[in-house]
Amino acid sequence: MDALEFKNKIQKIDQIYRSISLYSPSVTHFPTHASVFLLATSPFKDGYKIVELGSGIGHVCLALSKLVENSLIYGIEVQKDLYLASLKNIQNNCIKNVEFYNLDVKEIKSLFTAECADLVISNPPHYFDGLKSDKKDRRVARSADNLKVMEDFIYAAKYLLKNKRLGCFVIHPSILSDVFIYLEKNNLEPQHMYIGYGNKNKDAQLISLIFRKNGGKNFVIHPPVFFDDLK
Repeated sequence: MDALEFKNKIQKIDQIYRSISLYSPSVTHFPTHASVFLLATSPFKDGYKIVELGSGIGHVCLALSKLVENSLIYGIEVQKDLYLASLKNIQNNCIKNVEFYNLDVKEIKSLFTAECADLVISNPPHYFDGLKSDKKDRRVARSADNLKVMEDFIYAAKYLLKNKRLGCFVIHPSILSDVFIYLEKNNLEPQHMYIGYGNKNKDAQLISLIFRKNGGKNFVIHPPVFFDDLK
């Protein structure tokens, strides 16, 4: 998509978020740049069965429900308090096409059959060796002691995706090389990459990586996205 199309999509997502009533057990789980970036770059289509891994309080799934009203959307969240908040958010917003499950991604086979999803999305844990949040619940949601957690997310995406369907993960640039290794191991071929910057004078903050199950070699790196320009 070109710059104007991308900016219009961001503005639409922003309007949807402003229309949604959200409850969270702490201020650290409300929408962020990463949430909007994930929605703006995800290749969703109306009628898709979509799964979000690590859905938190559910705001990405709820926003998606407004963008693709004929889709079925499922959120998977391991933290009980965030899962309960997501159920409350469904009720508060009268959403009918979203379901949430309190589940570790490692247990995905207990609820979902293989190759059931048209799209898998996630903003998975991405702070590994650097500075971690001092808030306990945020540490669980956004950090991990090693890259095994990321590998679990990628394997879950492989298990859920139908053949040739796409996934979209928003990750921190520091783990990009590791993510490429895990994708290859699971026959998930990178197709598109969007790189997000605060502004033109800053290092990259986020990467949106779109991959295809058993896909071909068609990797495209799109023009940079400057978050300050989208305000």
